[in-house]
Amino acid sequence: MRVYTVQIETKLSEQLEEAARAAKIAPAELIAQCVEQHLDIAVRFRALIERLETVDQGLLDLAGFVGEATASGHFDVSSLCRYSAPKA
Repeated sequence: MRVYTVQIETKLSEQLEEAARAAKIAPAELIAQCVEQHLDIAVRFRALIERLETVDQGLLDLAGFVGEATASGHFDVSSLCRYSAPKA
């Protein structure tokens, strides 16, 4: 285990100590749990952003494809999509 030294504001340290007492754990353990939870959330957030960027790029690629395919103006757009409106 590594040891880190951090300085926190008095008001926050009082809240930390109160929360640690309520949880019946040492303040250092509470700090470690908070850091672990925050890191987990940060990693998940980063993965989410990467997925959003992938989707955005896919949409840009799709828009480019549709733009090129329909550039001539004489193109049945419904043939681009496998889901078409029901025929009456």
